[in-house]
Amino acid sequence: MRTSRPAFITAAALCILLTSCTAGGDADLPHVPDASPSTVEPPPREPLTAPAVEPGYEEILADGPRRGPWDVGEATHPSPRDLRVAVHCMAKSRLIDLKVTIDGVGEFSVRCSGVRETTVMNAMGDVSRRELHLTVDTEESVRWYISVQAAER
Repeated sequence: MRTSRPAFITAAALCILLTSCTAGGDADLPHVPDASPSTVEPPPREPLTAPAVEPGYEEILADGPRRGPWDVGEATHPSPRDLRVAVHCMAKSRLIDLKVTIDGVGEFSVRCSGVRETTVMNAMGDVSRRELHLTVDTEESVRWYISVQAAER
């Protein structure tokens, strides 16, 4: 029996189409994750450093390295003086807020990175309050340094 050439081509094309439309024998198998170790490494974690004192300022209160919430304490300064508060912080894994409060003066928050040291310098302006009480509120996994600096007169 002889088959015509167009019928043979049609049958071959149909076979190719049917084969390419199915996933073959692997379609019914569950996906198994690759257990080999990742070749992508996370970025390096930098060491945490203390803030430097800005030119024209003197440090009147400093603390660190510390971890988590802390009552930093009291500082006395001749008033009024322009104050700056420098914070260096690093979280253990994800972004975490650190809140600095200076009683009677103000507060601010810092988003501490889980990869790199976060550095923030917050200018508080002329502060007439002579006694300063400072607290830090954050999670236990956050490491930090803080420096309160007053303009030299």
